[in-house]
Amino acid sequence: MRIAVIDSSPLINLAHLDLAMKMSQFFDEVCVPNAVQREVRKKHRFGDRLNKFYKSGLFTKCVAADWVNMQLLKTMSLGEGESEALTQAQEKTPAFFLADEKRAREIARRMGQMHAGTARILARLNFEGLAPDLELLARKLERDLGFRISKKVIQEAISLAPQPIWPALA
Repeated sequence: MRIAVIDSSPLINLAHLDLAMKMSQFFDEVCVPNAVQREVRKKHRFGDRLNKFYKSGLFTKCVAADWVNMQLLKTMSLGEGESEALTQAQEKTPAFFLADEKRAREIARRMGQMHAGTARILARLNFEGLAPDLELLARKLERDLGFRISKKVIQEAISLAPQPIWPALA
C-alpha cells in the first residue's frame, strides 16, 4: 500500500489548486495528522474541504503514537505539524513524507524517509498531463497564498518530474 503523510503547506497548496484529489495517482492513502488538521481548520478555515477529502476515502485522519519522538523533533526546529507528520511517516513505514519546510525534508532525508514537497508533486502531475505548468502554478500560489518558492527548487522539481513519486512504481 502506498501511504503518504502530509503536512499543512502541501495540503493547503494542492487544495487551493484543486489538485489534492490527484494525489491518488501516487498514493492509496494520504494521512493527515491531528496537528495538521488543527492548523488547516484554524488558520485557513478549511473544515468543509477537509471533510470532503475524508469522505473521498483517499485522505484519512491519523494520530502519531510516539509522543516522545514528536517532542524530540520539535526540539530540532520543526513545528508541531511537521513533527507529528514525520513521526507518523516513520510509524507507517514505508510511507512518504510530504512537506514544504526545507528543514523538515532535510531531517526526513537523514532519517532515510522518502519525501517530497509541493513543487515535486506539481511537477510530476504536470509531467503526467494532469496539471498545468509548474511555474504557472507556483506564481498562482505566490499571488494567492504568499507561497514562496525559488527558481532553483522549481527547476529541480522539473528535472525530477520524469521519475515516479513512489519509487516502487518504477
